[in-house]
Amino acid sequence: MTVNLPNYIFDNKELYQIINDDKIIVSKSSRFKKDMLSLRNSLHLVILLVKGGKVLHLKEGDVSIDTSDILYLSQGNYFMSEIMGDKNNFESILIFFDDEYILDFIKRYKIELNTKEEKDVLALKRDAFISSCITTIDGYFKVNMENGIDLVKLKLDELFLYSLEKDKQQFGTFLNNIITTKSSRIKYILESNLDIISSLEDMCKITRLNAKALRKEMLRLYKQNPKEWLDVKRLSQATALLKNSEDSVSQIATMCGYSSVSWFISQFKKYHKITPQSYRKQNL
Repeated sequence: MTVNLPNYIFDNKELYQIINDDKIIVSKSSRFKKDMLSLRNSLHLVILLVKGGKVLHLKEGDVSIDTSDILYLSQGNYFMSEIMGDKNNFESILIFFDDEYILDFIKRYKIELNTKEEKDVLALKRDAFISSCITTIDGYFKVNMENGIDLVKLKLDELFLYSLEKDKQQFGTFLNNIITTKSSRIKYILESNLDIISSLEDMCKITRLNAKALRKEMLRLYKQNPKEWLDVKRLSQATALLKNSEDSVSQIATMCGYSSVSWFISQFKKYHKITPQSYRKQNL
């Protein structure tokens, strides 16, 4: 199952309790997902387990966490499994935050990072203080509080500050990863999720930008508007597949996000002056 976070949470509100504003999103779920998930996360994330556990599947090995850990993830695509607790139960709290929240945090508390290392995944052991913060955040979901989001932000700042105090070197590498990759954030999100983008609406949804802001960012990054960029990227992917795979034209059209084979052939001919099948024969 592929999950586009945090959009999936808002699209399935019956599965989550949500507290949010335009800066952070906090969700709680008691729903256990038995299959491995492909997570496409467009914001940064801290995972706080109340019951049960999770396993993050990375190329270099698995990272397992339970109620004795917290897990920080920078924006990216991951594979993850969930584990039931000892009483056959599961509860997790996800807190999403963007680049600006981190930059404001660093500025607000005058934080100086003394590392050039970068980590996009960081698991830290919980102690009594961190567990107390998590219990407090969990409590905000049990009562309807008008200023709940502001209280969560205070607790999130506490978690960040305490993580720095506990292990400045390690948590500093996580913050440094966000700072150094900020300028290419939209580029990475778009290029790593090309297979599920088929329209401007998809691009806006996955980047969490409105059409005007996305167009401005695309012109800055690529000197192209969103439609031009999408056309070029999909055709580039299609030509590579035609040269280097045995997939059918129909399969390639689907993999590259075209709504129909006829539309793919039409667009391919427009740019290459030749049909995909003929292009493949010429490049065998």
